[in-house]
Amino acid sequence: MKQIQITRTYNTVNFQTVSIDVTEFVFFTNLDPQEAHFPTLTTNQLGPAPSPNSSQCAVPQPSSLPGTYTYKCQIPGHENEYGIVNVNAVMAAVNTQFGATLNAVINKQVVAGGFAPYQISGELFQVVDSSGNIIQQGNGSIGPGLSLSPTTNSTGIYAIGSPTVVGTYKFTFTVNDFAQHNLQQVQYSIAVVA
Repeated sequence: MKQIQITRTYNTVNFQTVSIDVTEFVFFTNLDPQEAHFPTLTTNQLGPAPSPNSSQCAVPQPSSLPGTYTYKCQIPGHENEYGIVNVNAVMAAVNTQFGATLNAVINKQVVAGGFAPYQISGELFQVVDSSGNIIQQGNGSIGPGLSLSPTTNSTGIYAIGSPTVVGTYKFTFTVNDFAQHNLQQVQYSIAVVA
């Protein structure tokens, strides 16, 4: 749950900008000591500060994930009273299995969504042959020729590069996003063919 705090600086009423993921809810909270604000036309009037939370601001779901969009959460009947809500995809694994071709560039394959900036750690990988024998293993990347590329606009974390070994790349990593959500111990697999 996040709160759009209504405050006052001299004669200006301010509405806080908040960032949420698609699973969270938004409410108005009035901290304006001079004026009541009305989040709905008939119920839950916010009196002068400190007020209890208002009724929920209905934030629509995004049409596609991962990604982000901005929504203007307006107090009905008060066209100049609104807060900006940045809505982001929830931190989640995406495309846990896909294919690639030896020495060919992977076209920005998204592997996780969430709210940028991201902190990636604990990258571990193994490359196995068709019999399940380990060809190569290590840490600090997702496999020979490949790496993770986090975006700054909350469109996700991408697997990029050109795989240099034929086999199945199996990898995992840990990521924390700006909303303090965590993703870990997800097993990814890239089948690399010649």
